[in-house]
Amino acid sequence: MLKMKLSLLISFFAMYLSGCGSFVTGISHGPTCPYQGVQLDVYAATDWATLKSTYGGILPLAIIDLPFSFVFDTFTLEKADGGDRCPRKF
Repeated sequence: MLKMKLSLLISFFAMYLSGCGSFVTGISHGPTCPYQGVQLDVYAATDWATLKSTYGGILPLAIIDLPFSFVFDTFTLEKADGGDRCPRKF
């Protein structure tokens, strides 16, 4: 039972850390814009207010997450309809 819980916990964190920008934008705004996870990661890495409020802690996370978000967004590109809210302003 403990091994099962541990494997579920590891699976959850692996899913959470791989492409988490895509998951955040998909859950918050729905899959409407192409490469919305990549857009969020770039925004988090370049927005001065975000960097200042996190004391720069978001920068390495955004850079590490960027390739994972790119791959995840590429696989879910067919679900992006490119509605009138694209490009989205975060």
